[in-house]
Amino acid sequence: MAVTNFVQTVWSKKIQDDLELKCKLVDNCLRDYEGDARYAANVKILGVGVPTIGTYTGAADIDIEEMSDAGQTLTVDQANYFAFYVDDVNQAQSVPGLKERYQEKAVHGLAVKRDAYVASLIQGVTDNVTTAANLTEADVKAAIDAAIVALRERNFDEEGVIEITPAVYNLFRNQLITLSTDNPEYIKKGIVGVYDDFHVIMSNGLAKDATHAYCDVRGKKAIAFAGQINEVEALRAEKRFKDIIRGLDTFGAKVIDADRIQVVKIPLAAS
Repeated sequence: MAVTNFVQTVWSKKIQDDLELKCKLVDNCLRDYEGDARYAANVKILGVGVPTIGTYTGAADIDIEEMSDAGQTLTVDQANYFAFYVDDVNQAQSVPGLKERYQEKAVHGLAVKRDAYVASLIQGVTDNVTTAANLTEADVKAAIDAAIVALRERNFDEEGVIEITPAVYNLFRNQLITLSTDNPEYIKKGIVGVYDDFHVIMSNGLAKDATHAYCDVRGKKAIAFAGQINEVEALRAEKRFKDIIRGLDTFGAKVIDADRIQVVKIPLAAS
């Protein structure tokens, strides 16, 4: 049977690696807590409270406080799969480029699902929101500037990104410092330029409602993400003279520090 020669580790690792490259919004999340990303697993995000800063006079004893546990739980509650027919798994593994074409079919759909979930979390942030007055270059720039200021007023001091849709990029691109177009790492990450020390990411995966696109300015510590390809396997089709390749991707994501993100709502059309 052809599927007995299926090299599971090669397929799963390649799909996982390609998936990491394809996910633009996920790439800007905190990945330190991958843990065991099995479906319905909980990943512990460690954290401690903020110590009180007192005034020392030398005349009185200092106050010593217990540090509170500020840990959070990230639940891996998203699961997506792919499953497709292959005429011959052995041939797919032996013909140069054929295996990669099959893998591309799986990776694209999974990447869209991962980014869409992160985009929904960005859209769900309601406390830190800046809204552009209109769909013009000046109003988009003013909204992004206001978002950056709002972040910095909350003591934001880490490397950050501005994530915008293709339509917003088309308006905003004259404001960007152009990066070298032959840098493959920037291209893979969707980086289209720099603005006020923030890398600008163009993504078609950002959320939209009937009137606005939900762009954002954020740091990597705003949203935590944990995920992995749990299973890739091949089996013989029961009613066809073909093989089946299927795989399972499980992940979870959570806004763990809303102070490190400012949502920028951009109108979809000029008023």
